[in-house]
Amino acid sequence: MLTGIQIRNYLFVPEQKLTFGPGMTVLSGETGAGKSILVGSVSLIFADPAPALEAFDPQQPIYLEASFDLSHNSEVRDWLAEQGYEPEDELVLAREVSTAGKSSYFLNGRKVTASLQRELKPLMIDFHHQRDQQRLLSAAYQLHLLDLYAQNEALVSAFSTQYRGLRESLKELERLKAKVEQDRQLRELYQYQFEELEKAGLNEGEDLELQQEFELLSHAQEIAETAAASSFDLYERENSVHSRLSASVAALARFSHLNPRVANIEQSLRDCLELVTESSAALGDLCLDVNPDLARLETIQERLDTINSLLHKHKAKTISELLELFAERKAQINAYTDLSERVENLERSTERDFEALRANGDRLSASRLAAAEKLSEELRESISLLSIPDARFKIKIDKKADGKIIMQEYLDSCTEQGQDACQYFFSANRGSELRPLSTVASGGELSRILLAIKKVLSERIEEKLMILDEIDSGIGGKTAEYVAQFIFALARRHRIICITHLAQIAAIADHQVALKKEAGKKKNVIKMVPLEAEQRLEELARMLSGDVSDISLEHARELINKYRT
Repeated sequence: MLTGIQIRNYLFVPEQKLTFGPGMTVLSGETGAGKSILVGSVSLIFADPAPALEAFDPQQPIYLEASFDLSHNSEVRDWLAEQGYEPEDELVLAREVSTAGKSSYFLNGRKVTASLQRELKPLMIDFHHQRDQQRLLSAAYQLHLLDLYAQNEALVSAFSTQYRGLRESLKELERLKAKVEQDRQLRELYQYQFEELEKAGLNEGEDLELQQEFELLSHAQEIAETAAASSFDLYERENSVHSRLSASVAALARFSHLNPRVANIEQSLRDCLELVTESSAALGDLCLDVNPDLARLETIQERLDTINSLLHKHKAKTISELLELFAERKAQINAYTDLSERVENLERSTERDFEALRANGDRLSASRLAAAEKLSEELRESISLLSIPDARFKIKIDKKADGKIIMQEYLDSCTEQGQDACQYFFSANRGSELRPLSTVASGGELSRILLAIKKVLSERIEEKLMILDEIDSGIGGKTAEYVAQFIFALARRHRIICITHLAQIAAIADHQVALKKEAGKKKNVIKMVPLEAEQRLEELARMLSGDVSDISLEHARELINKYRT
């Protein structure tokens, strides 16, 4: 419940404070007196956008503040607790706009974000503007009102979440299927290359080892012949190296005891003789070991040809690069397999989600059908009390997705709000055919129908501030009296601020505030004046006839007495 508002330095208001009592408060004043400033201030406090915020004094900031009593609004207290704020019975919201045009928002003195105050608005305030009459002609808005009445918020939210999720899943499924098809030919190539490399069984450095072995086997005969000739020269032939060294050793041995140097040389030659003997034996062994194995040579050649062919085919320089390609192709094939499995899993999950969505859609449809019948009757009764005694009202529900079993067809026939289309039908006169509301209702009838909807819905929600901005459009006379009584009844449950030009509505209110425009030093000033009994009588007289006279005062007094009795 709104308990007070403060406006400082905004438009034509230098400073204004108002307190609000329980029930119904009307704002009245001549055209141009600024009745919309107060309503606009409330909207701005809740972070509604504004193209430009004009200050009364451009050198000073704008400050707007509203106080609320939350003692009977557990929904808002619970919401604030969820946001981490200590729940209190009083809530003070404020918006300050600097001279540079930057806005700051406050909740009980703590700086908060604009989005937080914006989220609070639908929990605390219900605005009713003249433009809502046009919204009432929208099928989407009609469905929204029906869901509010049926308390379908949870069902609609669940369906909306599932609907968006399923559409996203189908888009992802389509993308994955396209990629699977796009990669199919590449996969066949990769599979062939993988199997070819796997069959080759390559090992790191294998080509270098084989090349060395190939070189050795290619020269085996030549190596054996060279070793045999060398062994023969060293040991076996006449005048061989061994025999000549032996002769030199024997000759020096005769003198080695006479001269140490001779002895050293003799020993060195004996070492050489031993080395020649060992080398000759080693050359003999080499002749036996080196075997020109033509079969092995052919095998190596074939293996090297295979390796070189793969290197050339895949534009690689080493076996290491071929092994990297092998690992890459293996990973790509696994990824393709994983992708195919993802497609299969996603297909299964979308089918499950589709069945769940249809089930929720059916539950939502059933709730709407049941609520449509009850709401139609309640609205008929309420509208008949607003000077349309022969009113008939019917809400028709059309299951757009009825019989749609193909997933895409079903989704295309639905919206995030469900699988139903909703239309309000109305007749104001006995014997007239029910027709769509958009084709038969006048502006005054729309205003009353919307008011009836507000009243019916108000009985199903917690206390709110309801702001009725010129709801009296298109009505007068006896109808205005019915509307006044209707609003007054609504105010027994909710706090109402009503902007009106009609004395019948102003007279029934619990409180009245007159907005007056006065000439200031530099610009006009608007003042908001809570009216006492005599002041209120004069204001009602002005509203009745345009000026205050004995006759208009008497009419105003009669009007007040009528409502007070």
